[in-house]
Amino acid sequence: MKFLRSRYFIICVLVAIIIGLVPAMLAAFGGTDILRSAVKTVAKPFETVGSYVADGVGGFFSVFSSYDELKEENEELRARLTELEEERRDNAVLKNENSWLKEYFGIHTEHPEFLLTDARIISHSSGSYSTVLTLDKGRVHGVLKNMPVITADGAFGYVSEVGLDWCKVVSVIETASQVGGYDQRSGSRGYLEGSLELRESGLCRMVFQAEADIMVDDRICTEGGEHYPSGLYIGRISTIEADPSTRTLVATIEPAVDFSDLDSLGRVMIISGYGS
Repeated sequence: MKFLRSRYFIICVLVAIIIGLVPAMLAAFGGTDILRSAVKTVAKPFETVGSYVADGVGGFFSVFSSYDELKEENEELRARLTELEEERRDNAVLKNENSWLKEYFGIHTEHPEFLLTDARIISHSSGSYSTVLTLDKGRVHGVLKNMPVITADGAFGYVSEVGLDWCKVVSVIETASQVGGYDQRSGSRGYLEGSLELRESGLCRMVFQAEADIMVDDRICTEGGEHYPSGLYIGRISTIEADPSTRTLVATIEPAVDFSDLDSLGRVMIISGYGS
């Protein structure tokens, strides 16, 4: 038959004989290790590629596993940072609160009869020196017209208008303000009043009789009356001038309260009553 005599058939037969005889001959002469080595050599590239593929697949899934762990850890850290930030803000608020109360404790120690209502400044007049402001306390909080308003430093003003849950306060440097006072060192008495000219500098003035014993840096306190109780510190004398036409001494008063920086003041106290 033509196929059996073809060159292709003969080559296939020879290859089959070689494939069958070579392992048998190697086994007969103890060459099994040579065969195994040859097979291993041929298979090594495939094993290496397979190993790389396996490592790659394992690394691929490991990356996703690590990503999930890192994401969870990130969320925990973010939550902790938020918690610490809230604690920091709370501590700052408590610190300011304690500092504020400590300042007023001095007034309460000096005047234990005062019943104090704390109030926040919610607005104030514009300008370099604010002389009228609005507080967040009103009739529902027991606030009444003409009640004194103080800070930790001294007298601030008095309540001039009252709403349901707000009130307006006129400061001691406002032109509408007038209050009796005395020199703490000498006891000389006079009346303190706002001045349009001095208000622009955050100051007010006090008028004394010509023979009054007053000196620069003397402390001035309230005498008591319609708006203020006796003994509230108002400020100090910065200058003194004689007015021959009225036979009086006119002292410029630097208030204890800094009316140029009410935003940092934040809160004040209303003297809402007097205990025994």
